[in-house]
Parts: sequence; structure tokens; C-alpha cells
Amino acid sequence: MSTSHWDKLYGAWSRLRTPVRLQDEVIAAFAQQIADRPGPVLLLGLTRGLTDLRPDVVAIDRDETSVRDRWPGDATTRRAVVGDWRQPPFAAGAFAACIGDGIPNALQHPDGAASLYDALAALLSPGGRLVCRVFAMPDVPETVDAVGAAALQGQIRRFMAFKFRLAMAVCAERGDPNIAVQAIHDAFEAAFPDRNRLAAAGGWDRAEVDTIDVYRSSPQVYSFPTRQQCLSVIPAAFTDARFVAVGTFELAERYPLLVMERSSY
Repeated sequence: MSTSHWDKLYGAWSRLRTPVRLQDEVIAAFAQQIADRPGPVLLLGLTRGLTDLRPDVVAIDRDETSVRDRWPGDATTRRAVVGDWRQPPFAAGAFAACIGDGIPNALQHPDGAASLYDALAALLSPGGRLVCRVFAMPDVPETVDAVGAAALQGQIRRFMAFKFRLAMAVCAERGDPNIAVQAIHDAFEAAFPDRNRLAAAGGWDRAEVDTIDVYRSSPQVYSFPTRQQCLSVIPAAFTDARFVAVGTFELAERYPLLVMERSSY
């Protein structure tokens, strides 16, 4: 995983006229899912809106600069550390819950996600809960042409939704849930050479459209497995894995919470 990719993406989002942020209804859903899990909460990444979800959040991110610049500050019961999600520097059973936004999608499927879940199973106490929003490929995927037509007809309200629909369509046409973000950029450039036309059709700020350039030459790989593929890599250490619908925002049906409990044995 390339930390420079995430630094550039966060910077691009932050400079927009309307900065990208997690929806209030998603933040509330995370809070509800861990409300009955007293004890420290592990946060994967530094998603704004989740960093201060509770006073006992401990965050882990690979990039020291991100921790310094984006973490709101340590306190008696909360802190942020630099480390790898799949090799976290914490004791076994140290956390009552773990949360993250889109974390499995930043890892290759299936091996990356499987190793992540194995690591988290060791960190959660018996009965501890893992709550992670995932971006799941629909069972009946779209084509790149269909996404393009919808965008140019003004049928996609947010550029972020367009970008992920395009990425999933490319994955579907290739028959592989994994995709280098450079390939998303290439598909965009091929299908939409006139960015002003696209921005006007979608009602988007041109600066937001230009955030796609963060993907150019990036080594980062995303993954967009189906819901069934997501479930297929969950280890036996977790029970009752299920998807929980969250929010009414555009494409909410593709962005559910994946919730599961650490086995008590």
C-alpha cells in the first residue's frame, strides 16, 4: 500500500470547495454498532468523523505524516500510532471493537483482506465486534459504456459515486475484483477526453473531476469484490458475519457495513 497515494488523495479532497467527508448518517451507524461494546476501540486509518467517535479510540495508520497532521491529538485514553494494519503493534485481545471505512478495498482480494481479518481476530477480545464499511461490487455489474452514458445524461449526482461506478465496471469487464488505480485513470481518460463536458453534464466542480489525476502513476491497487466474495475470506475466528444497510446517500446499496463478532472460544 502506498502512503503517498493516500496523502495526495486526502490533500486533493481537502482543497475542494466542498471537501469530501463521511456522511453524518454513516458516522451514526458506526457509533450505534459499537455502542454496546465497552472498552478500547481500534480505528484503522484516520477517517475524519471516526477519529473522535469515542473517547477511547486508538488509531493506526502507516504514514507518520498523516498521523501528525490528521490525528486530533492524544489524550489519556486515546492515541494514534504508526503501523501496518496487518501487523499491528498491540497485545492480543486488547480491543472491544474495531472500525474502519473501506479498509478491505485498499487491500488486494483475497489474500490482503484475509490476512487483515486474521490480524484483527487476534486483537479483538472474545465477543469483540468488527465494523467496517465495504464497497461491494453489485451482483449484476454495469458496463463502462453504461456508466459513461449515465454520467453524460446527468444521472449521477456525485463525482465520487461516478468514480467508484467506473472502477467497478472496469473490474467487472476484466473479471477481476482487483484494479490498479492507474487503470481507473486510464479508463477515465479514454472514455471522457472532454472533462469540461463531463463536469457540466454531472453538475460537478471541475476541480473535483480533476481529483482523478491522483490516480495517475499511483502504485495503489483497489479491490471491489461482491458481497459473497467479501464473506468468502472471513476466517472461522469470526461469527455471524452480516451486511448492514446504512444511509440514504447515492450508491448506499453498494456501501454497507460489514459486521461480525470475534468468537468466544
